[in-house]
Amino acid sequence: MAGVGQQFRGTGMTSSQRSEGVSAALAAFVSAVLSVALTITGTLVGLRSQASQGELFLVLTWILITTSVVSGAVAMWILADSIRKNVRELEHLRNLEDYMPQLVRFRRRHDTFVIRSDGDALLSITCDVESPTAAFVPWISFATTAEVARGGPEWESIQVRRVCVDGVDADPAVSFVKLYRKIPVDESSVNGRLVEVGAVRIPVSLDSGRTRCSFDVELELRGAFTYIDQEEKCYAEVPHVTDELRVIIKGEDGLRISCSPFAEHRVKATLLSTEMPDLVESQVQSAYCQMSDEVRWVTKNAKVGYSYAIAVRGQP
Repeated sequence: MAGVGQQFRGTGMTSSQRSEGVSAALAAFVSAVLSVALTITGTLVGLRSQASQGELFLVLTWILITTSVVSGAVAMWILADSIRKNVRELEHLRNLEDYMPQLVRFRRRHDTFVIRSDGDALLSITCDVESPTAAFVPWISFATTAEVARGGPEWESIQVRRVCVDGVDADPAVSFVKLYRKIPVDESSVNGRLVEVGAVRIPVSLDSGRTRCSFDVELELRGAFTYIDQEEKCYAEVPHVTDELRVIIKGEDGLRISCSPFAEHRVKATLLSTEMPDLVESQVQSAYCQMSDEVRWVTKNAKVGYSYAIAVRGQP
C-alpha cells in the first residue's frame, strides 16, 4: 500500500475579482430603477391637472410595462454575467495544471504488488519523474501504509529492501521514516488491526541541470494482507500530476488474485483532503480495471489529490 507525498500551493481568483462584474451590473440596475421611478413621478405630477383619468391610466400602464421590460433585461444581464464568470472559473479549475506549480511531474508510475498466501507482500514501484520548471527537488517522499495485528512487534510491517535512482543504489536503511501508528475510527474497515504509516525518501536530486530521473523502490509488507482470502485493499495516492499510473496485483505460490466480489467498485476513489468518496470517479476508473489471474489497473487521467483503493481477494 503506497502513495506519493509532496506539498503544492495553488493559486486562485480573489473575491474582489469575482464580484467586480456583478457589482457594476448591480449599480446599473439600481440606477435604471431610480431613473424610471423619477420619470413616473414627474409624469404623474405634470398630467395630474390637465389629463383625464383614462389618459392618466394609459400613460401609467405604458410606463409600468416599459419599467418591467427594462428591469427584466437588466436582471437577465446580471444573471448571464454571473453565470459566464462562474463557468470561466470552472474551466480554469478543470485545468489543474494552471493552478498548481509543477515541482514534480510523474511521466510514468508503475506499482506492482506480489502477495503471498501467508499475508506478506512485495511492493515494487518504478517511476519516471520530471521537474518541468527545473525546480530544486532534493527528494520525493512515498507515504506507505500497512495494517498489522495488535500486540505484534512495532514497525516491522514495512521494510525497505531497495532504493535505486538512475541505476545508483541508495542506502535503504536510512530511506525509511516512521510517521505514526493509529487505530482507525472505523475499526471494521481494517478488521480491528492497527495502521502503521511511514515514508520512503527517494534522493532524486533534481535541479536546473538535471530535470529528469528514474527510480525503483522495493518494499516488503509483512502481515499486511492477512485477510487476503476474504478481502484486502491496495492503495495508490496521487498528489502529483501523473501522466500514466499502472497498478498490478498478483499472487505468488499458486495464489490467484481477483477483484473482491464484495466491493461496490473495482477502484474506489477518495478525495484526500476531505476523505470523501467520489462515486463518479470510482465508476470512471473502475472501467479501466481488468482481471484474469491478476488484477491490472491502468489509467492516464488519475486525479491529483485522490487516493485510489482496489479491493482484492486471493484464492488457491
